[in-house]
Amino acid sequence: MNVHLREITADNFVEAMRLKVKPEQAEHVATNAASIAQSKFHTFLACYGIYDGAVMVGFTACGRNPEDGTVWIARHMVGEQFQGLGYGKAGLRSIVEHMTREYGSTSVFLDVAPANAAAIGLYEGAGFRDTGKIQGHSKVYRLDTA
Repeated sequence: MNVHLREITADNFVEAMRLKVKPEQAEHVATNAASIAQSKFHTFLACYGIYDGAVMVGFTACGRNPEDGTVWIARHMVGEQFQGLGYGKAGLRSIVEHMTREYGSTSVFLDVAPANAAAIGLYEGAGFRDTGKIQGHSKVYRLDTA
């Protein structure tokens, strides 16, 4: 497994938009198309494909909140045909490493729907901890990287 990130550009955005989660997961995560569109208006968000070699297996949107300087993973998904193969964990590790380098941050935040047990298991397994805060209808998690 050679998991790495590549920025979403004109060359790969269609590939990113074609990646879908399992139907039962769709209510928990925005589509990649919506995330790409959101990044055009919230320019602090950067979108990346999660690749294994030359194959895009997942997608992420992340960035630094301009209001308070916190660093967030706004989206993290693995295409349904690639789930259960370790890409969620490997992709998350690549995202955190990238954000630590890019922003020099010692903490990374994300939020997750309380009903999304699979995502919560992934995030907690990677060391994210529930902060006890609620954002919208989602629970906020934090990973301390230092």
